[in-house]
Amino acid sequence: MTERPAGPLVLYITNGFPFPLTSGYLRHYFLIGRLADAGCRVILLSVVGVDHRPEHAAAMADRTERVEVFASTDRGRGVRQRWMRRLRRVLPVGGGDPAAKRLAARAEQIVTSEPIDAVVFTGRRTDRALTSLGRLPVIVDMCDASSLRVERQMAVSGRVRRIALWIQRVQLRRTEARMLRRADRLLFASARDREDLLPGPRDPRAVIVPNGVDVAYWARTDRSLGRDAIVFTGAMSYAPNVDAAVRLARDILPRVQAAVPSASLAIVGRDPTPAVTALDPLPGVHVTGSVPDMRPYLEGASVFAAPLRFGAGIQNKLLEAMAMEVPAVVSTIAADGLRTERGDMPPVTVEDDETAFAEALIRALRAAADDPSPDAAARAFVARHFSWEECGRVMLDQIEVARMAGPAND
Repeated sequence: MTERPAGPLVLYITNGFPFPLTSGYLRHYFLIGRLADAGCRVILLSVVGVDHRPEHAAAMADRTERVEVFASTDRGRGVRQRWMRRLRRVLPVGGGDPAAKRLAARAEQIVTSEPIDAVVFTGRRTDRALTSLGRLPVIVDMCDASSLRVERQMAVSGRVRRIALWIQRVQLRRTEARMLRRADRLLFASARDREDLLPGPRDPRAVIVPNGVDVAYWARTDRSLGRDAIVFTGAMSYAPNVDAAVRLARDILPRVQAAVPSASLAIVGRDPTPAVTALDPLPGVHVTGSVPDMRPYLEGASVFAAPLRFGAGIQNKLLEAMAMEVPAVVSTIAADGLRTERGDMPPVTVEDDETAFAEALIRALRAAADDPSPDAAARAFVARHFSWEECGRVMLDQIEVARMAGPAND
């Protein structure tokens, strides 16, 4: 490996491990890589779940000085235990993830014994570490507005579920407020999330650093779209995806099949919940579970569908589909996450009503049958606005601004 010049020593704290790239934390894999390429020396501290493997840490060896992980048993507990933990935090009467406590204690040891130049911090569950960082400059990567996602989920949930979600929202709002107060610089994945957490006049600390796409990887080999094939991808244990998959298979697809009887739907992604696996016997529906490579499913599709009713941040699955030149029909929530800081919207079809969504899918299937040419405009939009290189450059700028600004907030 080529030796890099010695640059700033950055402590990078995450609430989940950046590898494998199927995780929701892949953002940090690429951003840490950009820091390393620029000569930064990175110490990574991460809370990890029961599925963490030594080879995951080994994948970060070429972009970090060292990696320290803190195993959480909370992530393996049942639903009731998770909600009781959230309730204790809201009251509050103690509680919290022991792994996050250990990470905070270790962060305090590091900042008092090593010449750390700056801290990049992300993750709601690890917020107690913010009090362990002394007066170091802290770049907080808010990424998305998690409380906004929960608020939107409340609007489409039953009464009992709304109570549990209200508890979670209170907890998240408190945590987000602490993160906003401590930050010397703030990163957001989308303009929408910044607007929700920082309404009113523009906060000079805040910049947009979207997720990028590796367009060299997400590239077609077949120059024709599939025939009568709808695809929806993502982690199928993630509540917004579960809701969208059920809605798509049970309510929208039958309307499409009434006009296009051969229409099929592939629901592709790891860890499908029972509600998702129950969709597999439906006519024309195939639930794959985890697959080694998403690209063949996207390449074989006529159209990508994402009828999300709640969510926040950037939809990586939509970026990947667009990079693969698959026409997309999505909800307003999915599309708005890709709105650029200048206000540019992605070249996708946006519908929220189920009947209108089905009609848009029918038009897309018929268009692909008449002309199976891939959607080059979608890929061009992604390549222009969602480059990991540009995201890394902005992060490096924010680290330098924070370092030059002097002592951090108390």
